[in-house]
Amino acid sequence: MKQIFSFSFLCLFLLHHLIFASASIKETCKKCAEKSPVLNYDFCVTSLQAVPESKTSNAQGLGIISLELAQTNATDTISFIQKLLKYKDFKDTYTKQCLKDCLDLYSDAIPRLVQSIGAFRSNDYVNANIWISALMDAAMTCEDGFDEGRKVSPLKKQNYDFYQLCDIALIITKLVPLRSPLSFLLESKLPQILIYRS
Repeated sequence: MKQIFSFSFLCLFLLHHLIFASASIKETCKKCAEKSPVLNYDFCVTSLQAVPESKTSNAQGLGIISLELAQTNATDTISFIQKLLKYKDFKDTYTKQCLKDCLDLYSDAIPRLVQSIGAFRSNDYVNANIWISALMDAAMTCEDGFDEGRKVSPLKKQNYDFYQLCDIALIITKLVPLRSPLSFLLESKLPQILIYRS
């Protein structure tokens, strides 16, 4: 009887993980685009497909990948801003100040991205949602600075890409299933299933 019971739990465990083992990039991006009024579906698909690991990732993994891409974007943007400030001679001080403000915003974004990735990995989607929302606000604040002064933003693409990548992760925090009673039960029973032999 115990063997049948243990085998049943093992089957349920495998079935549960097969269901959530992988997530189609196109399907995930479609769901994200449906829930976000600003997310570009094609951008989502193209960005995630550029990372080989995304093909075998579940929804949680795709969220982490999008944040890692955002981290790369932020790092590259910081380098780009530093080069502009160092080598370009700005005729107006307003644009230069906007760039300095954006540099601060993106510099602050790096540790927040690390926190968000950690939250994703530990299934802490509540804090991940809060931190990612703040990251998206940073990109908007950077871009708004140029708009308010009626200046052409030299960071328009960087801000757009960063915002989109964060938006993917933000929506995924709402798509990833929370830890269900079944998950908890299976995890608590799994060690017994694996070691039971009699």
